[in-house]
Parts: sequence; C-alpha cells; structure tokens
Amino acid sequence: MRVLFTVSDLDLGGAQKQLVELARELVRRGHDVAVYTMNDVVPRAKDLQGSGVELIVDQKRSKLDGKVIGRLRRFVRSWKPDIVHAFLFDAEIYSRLACVATGVPVLNSERSDNYTISGTQRMGHWLTKALVDGVVANSRSGSRFAQKLYGYAPEQMHVVWNGMRIDEFERRGESAVGYKREFFGRDDVKVAVLIGAIKPAKDYPLALRTAAELFRKDPGWRVLFLGDSLAGAAGYKAGVHSDTSAYKEEAMRLHAELGLGDRAKFAGNRKDLPAIVAQCDVLFVTSAWEGFPNSVLEAMVLGVPVVSTDYSDIRHILPRGEQVIASRRPGEMAEAIVEAFIDRDEIAAEQKRWVRTHASIETATENLERVYRQYLRPSLLARPA
Repeated sequence: MRVLFTVSDLDLGGAQKQLVELARELVRRGHDVAVYTMNDVVPRAKDLQGSGVELIVDQKRSKLDGKVIGRLRRFVRSWKPDIVHAFLFDAEIYSRLACVATGVPVLNSERSDNYTISGTQRMGHWLTKALVDGVVANSRSGSRFAQKLYGYAPEQMHVVWNGMRIDEFERRGESAVGYKREFFGRDDVKVAVLIGAIKPAKDYPLALRTAAELFRKDPGWRVLFLGDSLAGAAGYKAGVHSDTSAYKEEAMRLHAELGLGDRAKFAGNRKDLPAIVAQCDVLFVTSAWEGFPNSVLEAMVLGVPVVSTDYSDIRHILPRGEQVIASRRPGEMAEAIVEAFIDRDEIAAEQKRWVRTHASIETATENLERVYRQYLRPSLLARPA
C-alpha cells in the first residue's frame, strides 16, 4: 500500500506527533509512505530521518495558495498513492482540491471535539465536503462531534485511538535525577502533576483550586504544572481557544489569591518531561474539552495513576470509574487524587495492561490499515510497469 499523509505543518503538536509515529510504523510493516507538509515549520522532520518515510516540505504563501494545490496534485499524480490521509485544516482542504478526478480516496482527520470554527473555515468545509471519502477520528466523542458539526454520515466515520511506542517511552522515563528535590527541595513530598498549555480547554482555575484543596487535606502534597509557564504571558496572541495573555494573567492572579506559593510550581515545557512525570505520584487532568488524551496515555505507560475530569473518551480509557470525576468540584478532584495515591500500585498495573492491549503504536497502525483497506480501489492513474 502507498500512503500519502498531508499535514498543515510538522510542528510539535499532538496531531503531528501521531502522524510521524504512524508513518514510521506503516513503513516498518512494509508500506510505502510519504508526508507532504504545506508549511516549512518542520521540527518533527528529525523524527522521520532514517525511517524510510519520504518528506516533501512546501510553503503556502496565502490562506488558499493555488500553486501549492497544483504542486500537491502533481505529486499525487507522479507518486500514485493508494490513499491520501490529511491532518489539520489547511491540509484537509488542500488535499480535497488537489485530488479531484485523480481517483485517489481522500480521508480527513478529527483530532478534538467541542471546538468552534470561523465562518471562513465552515464555508471551506461545506463547499468541499463532497470531496471527502471518510474521516478518521482519534476519539469516539470526536467522531460524534464531527458528524454534528460538519454533517458527515455515520458510515464515513472511523475511530482509531492514538498509539504509543511503549517500550521506548518507558526508557525515556528512566532518570537518576531526583525531581522532587529539584522542584520542591525535598524527597518526602507527594506530587500531583498536570500537563498542558495554559488555555481555557485545560480549565486552569479548576486545577489551581484542586491544588488548594489538596494542600488543605494534606500539607505533604505538592503540585507541578508542566507544558507551559506563567512567565512571558505578554508574548501570546489572543484567541478564544488558545493560551492567551489574559488567560495566563487570570491564572497568575488566582494562584496568588489562593496562596499556593511554592507548593504549586510551573516548570514549563521540559525535554525531560517523561522522566519528571515518572517520579510524580498522580497525574490529574482538569480539561473541559480536548481530543485524545496523550498525556494520560503517557502517564499510564510510566506507571503513574491518573485522575481526570469527564471529557472525550476518558471513561473508556481509565480502568476504574472512580478515576473520572464528573462533578468538576475541586474538593472531589482532590479526594480522588488522594485515593489514587493510596491504591497507586494496583491502579498503575491496571493502566499498563490497558495501554498494552489498546494503545500501542502497533495496535493503532493495524486499526488504521483496516480503515484504509475499506477505501482501496483501482487507481485511475496507471502504475508504471
């Protein structure tokens, strides 16, 4: 099978990470794979080096760049993929237009849910919706949301959960550094960690109030926030679903009002994040909406029990019902963190079994192959002899 992935960019986001992992695994399983990006922001390109995946880096000069669409169309005609699978908005629209009358099936992706889109984006989707053969969502909730927002038929939707290179990620969690001492000056504290940019989807007010409740219940707890920092808030552009300066300032004010001090620290986006998380006692999630929870999977692989609000497919992922808090009350979140710490060994073992069964990169790729086979058809582009 020849699979062409198209993507708006190869930046450090979760969608791009999953695309790279799937591309590598498809090659390992004997398929030919190429990745075509519409932007030269490609920090993840290094992850494809030596993998056998062909990378084409283009650069669009406007929102709808006809020259890029033309170049993509020429590549489709010359490379002759069996299927084109697009990730992120620009790549989805460009792929629909570039593949008209080529006979190549076009799949799009749904990576989140409960978001809003601009009028221009909505029009772009509706005008080209007939050019999409199917949609691969990475959550059941995302599949339902895409059907409602865009009007896709149920038979067009396919759910393939994200996958991880489990053994590789476990190795990244190994470290001789004592992170509890590094962040909090002592080794005998219990640490609850939250991973994520400071943006409305993550509900940082709930996270900070949960920290305050946790400290009230047991002064031996500490809270660590990874993935973003309170510093440099003014450098962020405003956007309703982005990590904005106003939202960061609100978080800073609440941090001060609650008197959390050094007991709740923001450590930024660290390269050694897996090793840090591996030494924490509980990972907690306060998201209001989101796509597939990669940070949850990572904690599960690292043997860290997880407590979460009820969003996306989390109830299908965490093995115990008491790990998911529907009320969004900080007191109940804090109590669940304490309970998860008490049963941490049993919960960690159950979580690891779930990931190995349902969320390895091998399982995700096998599931994606099954989706692709449903759309394979004789190409109208003659293959070379």
